[in-house]
Amino acid sequence: GMDPALHQQILMDQQRRMQAAALAPGPPPGARRGQPVPLPTGKAVKRHAAGKTWVDKSLGEWAEDDHRIFVGNLGNEATDELLARTFMRFGSFLKAKVVRDRANKPKGYGFVSFGDSGDMARAIRELNGKYIGNRPCKLTKSNWKDRNARSQDTSPGAGRGRGVTKH
Repeated sequence: GMDPALHQQILMDQQRRMQAAALAPGPPPGARRGQPVPLPTGKAVKRHAAGKTWVDKSLGEWAEDDHRIFVGNLGNEATDELLARTFMRFGSFLKAKVVRDRANKPKGYGFVSFGDSGDMARAIRELNGKYIGNRPCKLTKSNWKDRNARSQDTSPGAGRGRGVTKH
């Protein structure tokens, strides 16, 4: 048989090596499961769709205390750039985003954020109903602040046209 003290030593070495591997940069396969991965900016915002929860990193990059406009009625040709160009003339413009689904298709709305509430109000006044791309946009103050109250993304048609369902 093996000397128990030696056996203990080998076990300790293996454990130490595993711990060192777990701390090494670059996660070894399967080592970091279940640990939250820190995002470089902002917080991860959990989104629910079709029963799956995934983290939409892009929403975590928005400032916490910004003033945000919900831009509705966007056509498929609307891009983040087009939105940004439309709202850039307001001094405290921060960023613009067209919301897309997981297949990268635009969902027909987006958000624009400002550092200053006056600019946000002016943008809504001056640009509501103006054409962005091929459609007149609908602008309202985003109720982003109550985002935790209604985090479910229950868009109709989320489950339609996804392959064949087996009975």
